[in-house]
Amino acid sequence: MADFDLFNGDADGIFSLLQLRQVEPRPGAKRITGVKRDTTLFNRVADHVSTGDRITALDIGMARNAAGLNKALQAGAEVFFCDHHASGDIPDHNGLTVLMDDSPETCTAFLIDQHLNGARSAWAICGAYGDNFQALAARIASERDLNVPLSQLRELGELVNYNAYGLTIEDLHFHPSDLYDLLAAYPDPMAFIEDAPAALDVLRQGNRSDWEIAASAREVHISRAGQILSLPASAAANRISGLFANALVDEEPDKAFAVLTHLGPASGGYRVSVRAPLARPTQPASAFAAKFGGGGRAEAAGIDVLTDADMNRFVDAFNADFAP
Repeated sequence: MADFDLFNGDADGIFSLLQLRQVEPRPGAKRITGVKRDTTLFNRVADHVSTGDRITALDIGMARNAAGLNKALQAGAEVFFCDHHASGDIPDHNGLTVLMDDSPETCTAFLIDQHLNGARSAWAICGAYGDNFQALAARIASERDLNVPLSQLRELGELVNYNAYGLTIEDLHFHPSDLYDLLAAYPDPMAFIEDAPAALDVLRQGNRSDWEIAASAREVHISRAGQILSLPASAAANRISGLFANALVDEEPDKAFAVLTHLGPASGGYRVSVRAPLARPTQPASAFAAKFGGGGRAEAAGIDVLTDADMNRFVDAFNADFAP
């Protein structure tokens, strides 16, 4: 019997797995992860599992993994799938256990916190902050009656999330699996922060430096719906794009934002982070992104490649979907 842990390399994925494995250890599990948008992880294991193998999948999106998931189930694997993205059709299979909720104010780390009855809630708070759910993070602390340093947990959650943004693993300061190991050496995030390992300074310094790129963002389009900005092709821009989009919508919650990061001359296109307005109802960000081959959730979504040829259609759809 083999164990596999498939998880998003962002804060929500890492802090979900931390909670689960500190309560339900599987020391021999093979961890499968990558950059934030590298989520079709079942494709890496579906051909290598057999009857009795156990797969845990966290925050990677069932719809995007449908083919690999079905293949693993047919091979006899037992799958626990926890996620807050739109699931698509959920297979009816005895080997599949699903913990799913795609309502707007939730994240995978919160679902795991509920699953574990609050056994490691401080990690869940970091996951919520990292996924830009500040109200949810405060709610977890309140409902669990935790006296924890929320501002420090927010910083840690956001830094771990920042680390996951990149086109390739080489863009990241730490491989998500290595960052998981560094965090897992501590019983809770407060102990990690108090010990202040070198990794924390690396993330802090990298984050501060990368914000200089965000400050030079070029305005592409502005309207009553919101704003579209672009960043130049660079590893720093790849890393900061998602946090930049979060900061923009937090500052002006009645507007939508799209941050386009140039993929370089070989591609000629852009990777896009989309944020729907937080303060008024519009089309979900995920529905908007789906028009260009992307996906995500109601508030935040992404597009892997937006071509120059699609730019006019992109702007028109942005104005239509997010108009007040």
